Amino acid sequence: MDAAERLPLPPLAPGVLRTIHPLWIQQVLIYAALFVVACVLMALDDRTFLGVSVWLKPAKFSASLMVYFMTLAWCAAFAELRFLESLPGRMLAWAAVAMAAGEIVYIFIMAGLAQPSHFNYSSSWTSLAYSLMGVGATILVGVSLVLGIVIGWQRRARLGDPLVLSVVLGLVLTFALGGGFGGYLGSQGGHFVGGTGTDAGGLPMFSWNRFGGDLRVAHFFGMHAMQVIPVFGVLFRNRSRGVLWLLTCTLAYAGFTAFTFVQAVSGEPLL
Repeated sequence: MDAAERLPLPPLAPGVLRTIHPLWIQQVLIYAALFVVACVLMALDDRTFLGVSVWLKPAKFSASLMVYFMTLAWCAAFAELRFLESLPGRMLAWAAVAMAAGEIVYIFIMAGLAQPSHFNYSSSWTSLAYSLMGVGATILVGVSLVLGIVIGWQRRARLGDPLVLSVVLGLVLTFALGGGFGGYLGSQGGHFVGGTGTDAGGLPMFSWNRFGGDLRVAHFFGMHAMQVIPVFGVLFRNRSRGVLWLLTCTLAYAGFTAFTFVQAVSGEPLL
């Protein structure tokens, strides 16, 4: 495809993306603020759970949701405006917002109570809440799948552009890998496979277990396919055989993510 025929690279500035999808950019700002709140609470509250601050999970989820909505807003620039402004487009946008809000509110509440938000079967209420979190997480990755399908269909004549193809692949793989490995993780009694059964001494920032398997690793890499794969699209957009390079790197990333899952279920740490 001739470079002149390609879609322009959407800008990353929040002020510009706000004109494309104001709702999702508002969520970016909200979760950035919540991340700061969680970090302040970590500094002020010395309570721990599984060897780490009770506020570490709210901080990590706030950061993750901030990146999630920024990515969705950027990817939305590849969709046609008429879809984003249509009833299905608005329903898709609000579905992501509602599910993310429900998850983060519950995570903050349970952190304040110094109780786990995940794998908490201590009462019928917490068991129900955890099941609802699973439904919410499925909808969140489902939003990426639907947006990827919409972009792929609307830009089907431009899928020869590595950037456009990478956006579609990244969104779809987030559902397949992030949702798939997340579903397996959620069906287990916890994220540990062997090891010490504590997050203390885990990998810095992530607290992934360094003494046994950790099912969060594959889920993490799967969830972030929507950011990683488009990077490949940008890198290979102006190279000869850019699509081939993109597909090769995408396959390698999916293979690496699958490897971390096999590694975890075998009781082996990432590092």
